[in-house]
Amino acid sequence: MNFRERGFINSSMITIVIGGLALGGLLIHASATGQELPLWPAVAVALVNLLAAGKIILDVRARKQRQQARPGAAAGDKQQ
Repeated sequence: MNFRERGFINSSMITIVIGGLALGGLLIHASATGQELPLWPAVAVALVNLLAAGKIILDVRARKQRQQARPGAAAGDKQQ
């Protein structure tokens, strides 16, 4: 199965992955140098991750509503 065609990989998921990598990089840098975690970059990464998570939730809700609007959509997807 090709996940890209099914919408598994979209821009919101990529944003969360990149944000997680950035936050991990900040934590590694802070532990390697012995300095505290820089506040504003960490806050910016957290806000980006929250916005991306909200977009994923809205996308999932919209997709479920579209599938409910088409009564035969769920049965047709399983047969393929």
